[in-house]
Amino acid sequence: MRFCVASPLLTPMCAYRLRVKTVIALENKETPVKIKSVLLVCAAAACLGTAPSTAHADGMVIPAYLTLSDTNTWNILADDATIMKNGVNPRYKDYWVVVNGPANGPFTLASDWKTAEHRFDPIRANGGRIFGYVHALTAPASSTYRPLREVENDIRAWVTGYRRLDGIWIDEYYPRYEIAGPSGATATFPNGTNVAPNDRLFINSDGAFNANQVDPTGGYFCQLTSWIRCTYPRLKVIGNAGGQFYSNQINYTDIVDVTCSFEQSYSYAAANSWSNLNRQNVTTTKQQMALIHSNTTDLAGAIDQAILHGYSYFYTNDGFPSGNVWGAIPPYFTSEVQYIANHG
Repeated sequence: MRFCVASPLLTPMCAYRLRVKTVIALENKETPVKIKSVLLVCAAAACLGTAPSTAHADGMVIPAYLTLSDTNTWNILADDATIMKNGVNPRYKDYWVVVNGPANGPFTLASDWKTAEHRFDPIRANGGRIFGYVHALTAPASSTYRPLREVENDIRAWVTGYRRLDGIWIDEYYPRYEIAGPSGATATFPNGTNVAPNDRLFINSDGAFNANQVDPTGGYFCQLTSWIRCTYPRLKVIGNAGGQFYSNQINYTDIVDVTCSFEQSYSYAAANSWSNLNRQNVTTTKQQMALIHSNTTDLAGAIDQAILHGYSYFYTNDGFPSGNVWGAIPPYFTSEVQYIANHG
């Protein structure tokens, strides 16, 4: 919400948008290498869904869309990273903080980047990691994707502005708009065929969907994640779907490192004996996460149920969508970190 091991089906076409000048520079000032070699490596890495080399465990992903002036909260985030690092459960060690600028993306002022460095570095020093926020849609209620180059420029700005960035959070990770509208049952390709998957085997002759899974190759999010893998291979990628994909798009879970497949209120999560937390994709080997907001009383229940339902990453807070739901941490935040770090 605002304020390619992918699949054996994936082919080198997944990386067809890679631009030679981008590949040569690698956008991170590394020594240029031969164009052909880089293209081959990038195509292979992107279309196999290759993750960055540093392995990760499970744990917390914390959207922290805070103002840089909120020094007290930033200090709590930094201090509590140590709790996760020193917890007794070896499974839960990741403490990933998603940060956001005032315009839903990277900061634009040099002074803000300097302040951000002072906010982010202590979190990393205590074992946490920092993820920069980008979004895919032109407006929250839209089904129109932003141009890929705009999103890439936002990612480039994050990396340039904060050189120790660990990953990217892609909000509005909605691959359904590659093939149809919000509730469409036929393939209409509302964003055009240039960001639609090359695959057509999931479509019957009348345009309706059949039971075949969609190969993401050539689609908007395959192009975007391929570019990230090849330009900034050290970055991890989280796709925030907020909910379910179309049932024929489960392969899109595999082209990011972690998918947020649940972002909803506590009352919705707990309804019907927590059945709404049932995982959207039980076939992937990639981690999935649950974000449960509007939770004022049941820290332990939300975390326990997320774990029982198979999520690897989780976070609950007391924010409500009527405001900036992730614009603060809950009063029980330190207890939440302790609970996860030492979960039996």
